[in-house]
Amino acid sequence: MDNIVVITQNVKLESLSILKDKLQPGSVLIVSTQFVFENEREIIDRVLGAKCEYVDFADLLTDAERQKCDEEAFDDSFRSVSQYYGRIKTLKNERIVAHIEEKFPCVNRLLVCDDLGIDAAVWKARGFKPVCCEYYHIEVPSHLTGTIGRIWRHIKGQVGVIRRYLGSDIWQTRFKGQKHLFFGSTNRIGYRLDLEFKKASKWENIKFIVAFYSIKLLHFMPKNATIRITTLHEDIHWRLPDHKNFNVKKIQDGYLPPNYTSKYLYYYGSGTEFYAWDEIGCHTFQYHHLKYAIMPFRKKLYLPEPRFPQKVKRVLCVASGAGDWTAIKNRSDEDMMLWAFGKVAAQFPEIEFVYRCHPVWVHPQHQGVNSIKRAAEYYDWLKLPNLKLSGNIPDANQGGQFVLSYKRSSFEDDLKDVDLVFGEHSVSMLDAGFKNILFASCNVTGHRNFWEDITKLGFPHCESVEDIVEIIKKVEMPAFKAEYMQAVKNYNEMTDRDVRN
Repeated sequence: MDNIVVITQNVKLESLSILKDKLQPGSVLIVSTQFVFENEREIIDRVLGAKCEYVDFADLLTDAERQKCDEEAFDDSFRSVSQYYGRIKTLKNERIVAHIEEKFPCVNRLLVCDDLGIDAAVWKARGFKPVCCEYYHIEVPSHLTGTIGRIWRHIKGQVGVIRRYLGSDIWQTRFKGQKHLFFGSTNRIGYRLDLEFKKASKWENIKFIVAFYSIKLLHFMPKNATIRITTLHEDIHWRLPDHKNFNVKKIQDGYLPPNYTSKYLYYYGSGTEFYAWDEIGCHTFQYHHLKYAIMPFRKKLYLPEPRFPQKVKRVLCVASGAGDWTAIKNRSDEDMMLWAFGKVAAQFPEIEFVYRCHPVWVHPQHQGVNSIKRAAEYYDWLKLPNLKLSGNIPDANQGGQFVLSYKRSSFEDDLKDVDLVFGEHSVSMLDAGFKNILFASCNVTGHRNFWEDITKLGFPHCESVEDIVEIIKKVEMPAFKAEYMQAVKNYNEMTDRDVRN
């Protein structure tokens, strides 16, 4: 290989023309954290004046190698989960660079990006030369450095924390005579709680702030009977202190893969007890040997008999997301799902296909700020009149703060007149099932099946474009209906089972 160029989807492709004078004559390999779509390859080939070869991170590591990154990165001396994520990213990059050097020996190595899964220090240490192009998002560093800068940023950060805690909602209820406080939004979890909440007074916010800093600074918290609960996503904003007297419970608020090797849950606190929805929800906590229980106040949600269409007319695909919290997922995973449904839609011109991007794709550390726009440009380029992106995706960036819990109405709008829902490991598939809609999991990435627990119950699972096509063709067949109804029965029996820690 004569040239290697490392990019992410954060670079503006036309700006890669800057590289033309830096490339040596001959072959060009584009290494990317995402899967580069055909329309993007056309642009890159044109601006570089070369017929490039393309490889993404997912192509360079096996599933087992990625798992080792998650496991070897863990260090209980890390003070924050962000340190753990950083170490995962470093190990993953080190292994990827090693494979590139082995498979594609090359002297002229250019590093265009330092974001969205790239650890620039690793690449530069291996001889990759940084080159600046134009980007959709650039992190703005603080102008204050050194000790004074750190002190000022700390003070500013703590003021922001107090303002956020004062301005955020706390909800109050009683369960079996015991006071329970819920911190944050119930958008993701409310429909699964058999509780009636009322908004707590601001006095509870003040008491929380006092307790928060008492624990943080003095490691002290008087014992009391109040149970404090939040969800895994809402805890990102609240950070309920890890103290045995604080009685903290953190609730599963999405599908949790049982085979997720990232140890991020350890950073929620050793004194925390996790609440799961059901037996399947317990599996990830069992896998990581964490304290858990099934929610004592859960609503048991049973799957009804689905509507089996005589002919599929509308299909919805619901996306998940990726970031640096685990090495076993890649940012290209979502791209492969987009790509696959483009191929499927071309085979069924009579069926309408809608792809629903996950709202937090646009987080600058998840898929990237340009991710949804990029998906739209790809589908426009395909020129398939029966294929489109959902227009019901809520804005993730609200007032400069990313929201992780959304009102369910936006998704329910997408479910109107849908016959079949596909997704990789999104709880939205189950939500569709509760509305009598068929669902099937779809993993075209080659990595492990994150929907494994549901698949084992008998629900349909796809691992290729051909598999997806086959599912669409056979939903009206008696054998498919019988298998699906047995899976529904298995799911409902699982819901009834209790699990003890």
